Amino acid sequence: MNRREALSRVSLMLGGTLSAPTLLAFDRWSQTNPESRENGASILNEEQREIMARVAELIIPKTDTPGAVDAGVPDFIEIILRDCYAKPVQDVFLTGLGDLAGKGLLTASPDQQTTLLKQVEVQALANTKAGSVSFWQLIKELTVWGYFTSEAGIKSSFDYQPIPGKFEPIKIKPGQKDFMYGNQV
Repeated sequence: MNRREALSRVSLMLGGTLSAPTLLAFDRWSQTNPESRENGASILNEEQREIMARVAELIIPKTDTPGAVDAGVPDFIEIILRDCYAKPVQDVFLTGLGDLAGKGLLTASPDQQTTLLKQVEVQALANTKAGSVSFWQLIKELTVWGYFTSEAGIKSSFDYQPIPGKFEPIKIKPGQKDFMYGNQV
């Protein structure tokens, strides 16, 4: 199973909580040439990359498990944004990064950054129209998607139990993660 199939299944399990542009991005990604994905020009400047990384890390911070930056989420977001989303959605994302730059996200204290992002979320929820997508929705979806399809995200969230050939149920120990993934050996 590849990332696209896995995320599509996860989306169905979550009740289809991904936006239409993100679901369309899956299809667009499968239709792009792998060589153009690797050699594509960046659409973000250094400040935009730093803002995106800071926001992703605030959404999934490093604790006793890796954060979004440790899992490579900023690079993932940039690739998916560049290669999968149409220009209007890219423009929404870039405008959102510009708004955060204008509000001084990078120079704010961690508490001020959190407060600012909470305001962005409230504003996005109030202004989102049916069929449209907001910067906040995009960055949250891409952060979660990138994290939970990365090796670091999977290993920190699921208990790896190799499956050598047949299914054998195990007893969950107190405090053990209750979701598992495995591979055929």
